[in-house]
Parts: sequence; structure tokens; C-alpha cells
Amino acid sequence: MIINFERTNMKRNFLYIVCAFLAALATSCSNDRGDVLAANGDCMVEAFALDNVNGVIDAAGRSIAITVPTDYDASAMKVTALQLSEGATCNIQLGAVLNMDAAKVLHVVNGGVFMDWTVIVRHEKIAIKPAALFLGLAYSASELDPEAKTACEWMLNNVDNSYYASFDDIKEGLVDLSECKLMWWHWHDDHVVDGHDGFLAKGTAAMAVKNQLKAFRDNGGAFLLTRYATHLPTFIGVTGTDEWTVPNNCFGDPEPNSWNCGGVWAFNIYAGQANHPVWKNLVNDGFDGKVPCTNDGYFVSNSTAQYHIGWDGWETFDAWGERTGGRILGATDDAVVAWEYPATASRGGIVCIGYGGYDWYSPTFGAGYTEHYHQNIEIMTKNAIDYLMD
Repeated sequence: MIINFERTNMKRNFLYIVCAFLAALATSCSNDRGDVLAANGDCMVEAFALDNVNGVIDAAGRSIAITVPTDYDASAMKVTALQLSEGATCNIQLGAVLNMDAAKVLHVVNGGVFMDWTVIVRHEKIAIKPAALFLGLAYSASELDPEAKTACEWMLNNVDNSYYASFDDIKEGLVDLSECKLMWWHWHDDHVVDGHDGFLAKGTAAMAVKNQLKAFRDNGGAFLLTRYATHLPTFIGVTGTDEWTVPNNCFGDPEPNSWNCGGVWAFNIYAGQANHPVWKNLVNDGFDGKVPCTNDGYFVSNSTAQYHIGWDGWETFDAWGERTGGRILGATDDAVVAWEYPATASRGGIVCIGYGGYDWYSPTFGAGYTEHYHQNIEIMTKNAIDYLMD
């Protein structure tokens, strides 16, 4: 069974509205809520330090970040400052010695309420000179969401001289791009990045270096853009001056709400593209002309950023190509799900995959799950990287 999902039916949308309403009710009854703290006592962390290095407290994100030198041993760090809201207590005491090679949770309790804070140690960064980059919004690869982190770890283990870098690293000049051939941005967001305005609202770090990204491509650098990162080409001049050539069909679930795909999810290799290098050596077992991505029992967030044909001026597949200058590589019956902007004599190529089944991380697996087609995610990704870096 091959399944393709687009959330365009009213019943599905109604269910999402109901679920969102119920979730809101559940959240409003939680003891972990800032709006009930005034009546029951505060659970704030006012000061926190390890080895006399003060943490940067992010109240909105409920996190505490401590930055140490690049080669600092974080395996036995002592809590040297701890100040909480009046009346509050927590699970970590002043003077405790912590292994900060992994993040710790500070559980603060005050009366009938509590709040969890994530404490993380960050090592100062040194300048890098990569052949390939995995891009992200997080400070380090260890702080990426599970979906992007899984993809990043695969790249670092399978692509020579590849590194993780944040957009801020590029802005701050910590990345020497003189020998870099490829940047891969696989962007997951639990609350969907939807179209032009959605990208501008959530992609501020990328937009802050859009001139550097454009220059990178103009000088021959290539991009692999997957999931919500497929919005980027519009904003670095790939589609000309038309800033509304972003995907028009974006949706997805939060990772914790991922659901069983229920069968094989696959999309079609577009007409004339069967021999494209990106599709080389795929496992299809009789699904000729298709790219199967999952098996029953694999749980997906179905995060998608594609072009629905027939909507918003994208009346036909040919019209999509004429407007964007792109080449369709993969499609469903009514959507462009994989495409490229081919390299030119001076500019690097770009491959985009916005299909919901292009998924790196399953939070759980159904009973009896056997991996088979999901290996195609790695295969097509390695193909795309090799193709773009050639």
C-alpha cells in the first residue's frame, strides 16, 4: 500500500482544531505554568554558576547556558552559585558536582507549582574550514531538535570534512568558506514554517546572513535544503525578484505527536528524471518509478513544505517550472515534492526535498516494525550531496 498525505480535507482540519483545543485545556490545568505562579510562589532561577562561571539565564526558554573554553573538562563541574525565588527549592544543591557532558534538568518547586530548567554547558567555538556544512539555528549540534540532530550526526559521520555551524557562526566569521562546497539545512519546527511570512518570522537567523548565503552560491557553493528549509531559495535571489515563490503547501505535527505512517509512503520520480543521480541505487522492490520512504510502524511528523499544483498561481507543473526556473525531480499527483535549481557555469546547484516522508527521526516504532524502505532517506541524501559537490 502506498500512501500520500496532503491535509486538505475538512474532516482532518476539524480534528486538528479539536485536538488543539483539548491540548490548550490540558495545558491550562498544568502545575508547570507561569500564569499561576503569582498565586503559589515563583519558580525562577535568579543566579546559577558552575566552577564560578555564571550562567546566562533565558527565562522564556527556561534554560541556563554556561560557556567554557574549547578544551575545558566539563565532566565534574561544581555548583558555585544557586539563587532561586523566595521559598523555592530544587533537586540540585549548592556545592554539588555535576557531569555536564550532557544537559541537566533543574527541577524548581515552590508550594504547589514547579518549573523545569535545562542547564547546558557550551564550549567556545573555534574557527573552522569545512568542505561541507550542516546548518542550523541552534548554538551547537547537541542542541538541535531530534530530527535535525539525527540528520546532522549522519552527515558528520558520512561526509568527509563536514562540520556543524549555526547561522550565527557564519555571521560572526567563525566559518571559513573558502573550501566549502556544500551547505545542508534540514529544518524541523514543531509548529510549521508556513510560506513567505512564516519564514520571515522564524528564519531571522538565516535572513541575517542571506547576503553571505547568496554570495556563497554565486561563487559556486551548493545547497541541499530539506523540510522547511526549502523556503530559502526565494530569499537569496534564486527565483529572481519574486519573493512569493516559496512553497504554498506546508503542514506537519509536533514531533511528540508523530503518528504511524500506516504503510509505504512514496512519491513519483518525475517524468524524464529516472536517471537523475539523486535517485541512484534506491531500494524500490517493484515500486518502479517511485521513491518509497517508510514502512508500516514508522512514526512521522509529516512535516512538509511543497508546492500544491492548482493553488496560488501554480496552475500546472509546467507553470511552476516557468515561474521558478527550477527542475522538478519528484512529485505526487498534485504536488512538487523534490526539485532542483541546476548549477550554472559560476553558481552552485540547489536540491530541495519537501516531502513529508523525508524523515530522519522516529520517536517510536509500531509493533513488528521492520526497516526496509527508510534506508532510501540516507541513499538519496548521499546521492544529492555527491551530485552537488561534484
